[in-house]
Amino acid sequence: GVGKQSGRDKTGSAMAAVTLASLLSCAPELNVQLLLLVLQSFWWWWFIQWSPKAIIAPFIKSKPWAKQWTQLNRKGIKEGMFVEFPNDEEAFDFSCGFIAILIQHFVGGLFCLPSVLGGRHAFVCAMARHGALCEAGWELQDIVSRAWQVCQGCPSDKAKNPTPWLVLLAIHHVMGQAMIVPMNIYYHDNGDYHEFVFLLQFAAFLSMMLTNYGYTLNVETASGLKTMRMTVATSWLIVCYSRVVRYYIVGTRLSRRFYLDGRIMLFYIGSASLLLMSLVNLLIFVDSTRKLVKFVLKTSATAEEVVDAAVEVNSALLRAHSGPLVRSSQKNWAKLRSVVLLGAMSPTSKSKSSPISASGDEHPAHAESLRQRSCQ
Repeated sequence: GVGKQSGRDKTGSAMAAVTLASLLSCAPELNVQLLLLVLQSFWWWWFIQWSPKAIIAPFIKSKPWAKQWTQLNRKGIKEGMFVEFPNDEEAFDFSCGFIAILIQHFVGGLFCLPSVLGGRHAFVCAMARHGALCEAGWELQDIVSRAWQVCQGCPSDKAKNPTPWLVLLAIHHVMGQAMIVPMNIYYHDNGDYHEFVFLLQFAAFLSMMLTNYGYTLNVETASGLKTMRMTVATSWLIVCYSRVVRYYIVGTRLSRRFYLDGRIMLFYIGSASLLLMSLVNLLIFVDSTRKLVKFVLKTSATAEEVVDAAVEVNSALLRAHSGPLVRSSQKNWAKLRSVVLLGAMSPTSKSKSSPISASGDEHPAHAESLRQRSCQ
């Protein structure tokens, strides 16, 4: 009886320690971090469900470039995520949801920016910890949501989660799920840690928003084509810096810090996560660079050919930001699949038509009702 009472006292004491002040300051304590992780997960689940229908979709539908944006995203998702939608309506819904995820990345990265710029005040470090939990919370709800879609979802839900994608997406999520809470406790004021989170989130937002902006341009004009070239090249530079150059520098510094501090478990888990992600980042870099060279060389090509090449580059860069995704028709991705012990998949045929005229579907006017009917 005394032992049970003592256990209840300790539990109550631990829960009582979670105050509003400790939550706002993102206190480096396990109970505070776990509670904030769950709260962030619920928040981002709600936001990603609500914002595409309430804000993003109505805004995009009101624009003259909505159909082009939808069809280019549809083609890019097929190339980059190995997910093929039967019509523009489903591709539109998915793309709007992806914008909501980019907003999450923007918020998480923005919270880390003051620390990246050199701030070391306690408030600045607390913001960075909240920014890291933004990523971990989104990943947690993504894991739960995908598990539900695979186990209980309708056929269209399951079609969005092919096995190779789920396995490789796990490589992306394992780092955040395994490392962010311990890092917020033991290295809560470490500038390298804050920069690493910033690179993974804010750089992804910038790169993919540039891609989406490029999809809104009027490619029938010389200025539109020129701007699209600039957006593709800038996106590639962002990925090169954030996922190759700076990623290696900051990642190795953190691993060395773990080792020198004697935190062997963090060292092993962190190094393994870095190694897996480095392999994926390298393959993404090689693939996107090859396509970028092809894109740059199309100086005298038609508008349709330039747009096709731009979508190819953007689809390769997409893998860096939405989780390391697979495309079976490329030798590099075949090597990666062998690493994670995945079987070979049949290659998909590439469309020769312009992405702007690739589909005869009209712009989605009743996307939500169609999606609901497909799930019945």
